[in-house]
Amino acid sequence: MPVILITQSQEIELENHHDKTIIDLARNQGLFLKSSCGGKGKCGRCLIDLIEGRFLVGDKEVIVKKTMSRKALSCMTKVQGENAIIKIPKDTMIETSGQIIDNFILKHYEHNPSTKKVLLHIPHATLENQKSDREGVEEELLKQAHITKPKIPLPVLRKLPDALLKNDRAITLTLGRSQGFFSVIDVEPGDTTHSQYGLAMDIGTTTVVGILIDLNKGNIVGKASLYNRQITLAEDVISRISYIRSQKEVDLLKSLMIDDSVNPIIRHLCGEVGIKRNEIVRMALSGNTIMIHLLLGIDPRSIGKAPFQPVLRTPGSLRAREVGLEIVPDGIVDLMPSTSGYIGGDIASDIYVSGLHEEEELSILIDIGTNGEIVMCESGRMVACSTAAGPAFEGYGLYHGCRATMGAIEKINFDNKNNINLEIIGHDEASGICGTGIIDFIAEGFRIGLLDRRGKFNDELLKSLGLDHEIQIDGNSLKACIIARNENSTINGPILITEADIAKIFQSKAAIYAGMNILLKRQNKTWQDIKKLVLAGGFAKHINPINAVSIGLIPPIPIERIEVIGNGSLGGAYLALIESNAIDAMTAISLKIEVIELNMVEEFQDYYIDALFLPIRD
Repeated sequence: MPVILITQSQEIELENHHDKTIIDLARNQGLFLKSSCGGKGKCGRCLIDLIEGRFLVGDKEVIVKKTMSRKALSCMTKVQGENAIIKIPKDTMIETSGQIIDNFILKHYEHNPSTKKVLLHIPHATLENQKSDREGVEEELLKQAHITKPKIPLPVLRKLPDALLKNDRAITLTLGRSQGFFSVIDVEPGDTTHSQYGLAMDIGTTTVVGILIDLNKGNIVGKASLYNRQITLAEDVISRISYIRSQKEVDLLKSLMIDDSVNPIIRHLCGEVGIKRNEIVRMALSGNTIMIHLLLGIDPRSIGKAPFQPVLRTPGSLRAREVGLEIVPDGIVDLMPSTSGYIGGDIASDIYVSGLHEEEELSILIDIGTNGEIVMCESGRMVACSTAAGPAFEGYGLYHGCRATMGAIEKINFDNKNNINLEIIGHDEASGICGTGIIDFIAEGFRIGLLDRRGKFNDELLKSLGLDHEIQIDGNSLKACIIARNENSTINGPILITEADIAKIFQSKAAIYAGMNILLKRQNKTWQDIKKLVLAGGFAKHINPINAVSIGLIPPIPIERIEVIGNGSLGGAYLALIESNAIDAMTAISLKIEVIELNMVEEFQDYYIDALFLPIRD
């Protein structure tokens, strides 16, 4: 009998490697287990069931028979013999499918890209005028495009002789402007001015989203997305920092992002649109500070401890060949500027796309995710903070929680007879509940009296509706509400929301509320003074704002003051490609933001506790 890994949907037979932990054996088979401690045995999220076999758990040998299965951490356990049976619970698996938000809302923009193509006819030199080919190029460029002596990288210069030999010395130069200066990106024989593309990307902790743009027209011609393959090693930014012990781990994380996430998107889009990779002449990448460090292969561990200092905040522009991106080798790669270790280029993008930096009246931007970034602006002054909202909004850590995948319950409401109504992504039967669904449930449950202000169930109403259920976790009894019954479920049992799930959502929304309240109090303001509230991020795109107000996730301001911009990070990268001044504007924004470190603010805990009620205690 070989080593057998059992999941909810399959059984996999594999050869054992005694030096590898079970989490590594699973990863080699394309099974990705949750881990937020970098495989150090501290988070307890990679829990598995040892069904049969001989194992080394930590430094202790354990023999397991079918009649006495036991739990163990996969990152601390190795198979000792050649035969074993291991079960991986659904809650331990990382989901690798889901809705990925690639749309954003722009108020206005000017189509004036910083990259252009110019067709030149280079005269032959003569005995009387023995100028070099490079000088001929510079003269014609000055005449036709009024550009003086751009920088020409050596690899591009090497292509010039061959290009001039074809098409009677007619060549096309691709030029890119960066930090006020032009450089030559590529030289091609003949007229190729009709074809130049840019690629904007949101480099998320969980997902990487790319859009292909026709730079001549400014329109989007293709979209693609993949999960950031770094999640196969660690789920969030803190666990990725914890995973790093040396440059070796940094290089591995870089490879997972570049080779397994970004470049596959480039190849897919080129195939889908029918272009060659060297037709992509520029890229713009937006993401949080840690993701940009790892993209460049820079160790981000300094961000993980006080004073949370990044190695760099404004990476500027690089060449594709330096980063390892599969576009034209000397194509320019623009990286959105960060403010601090936890206020990244994605937030500069959000602000620029929303126009928050131009607001004279008090305005707030909240980017809701695993980290909740909050920015307050008034009369040009911007103050920001970042708070660890946790992964509950994405379904992590909830009893039947999941990301917004096929089969996830994404919307819930109770009708006037208190019958529960569901909207399920792509299916009639449910396999779990995602963050937007549980927010709806809490808001609706509070409205009909099913939940009290502490998030506890009204037992009498729960039973009268026939929705009461009880589960046992670690010897403790937990009250639960049935959301989808067995006949509407794909998991051989009902879909439940427990009081513990509600408590985790309370903790997430309390962190965001506390951060926002501290920013307001610093300016002697209250939520009544907020004239505009901007919600950014993929999760915010799908929440019901009325329900978000009802549970205290966002302040109770008139709905007409709430603006949802979708994936502002991707929107900022898009604008960086088609607006000549976008990068400079975002750099100015990032340098202007004041950052408040919440762990240094004594009142944070008080505000946090206030928000552990519906909607808040006050």
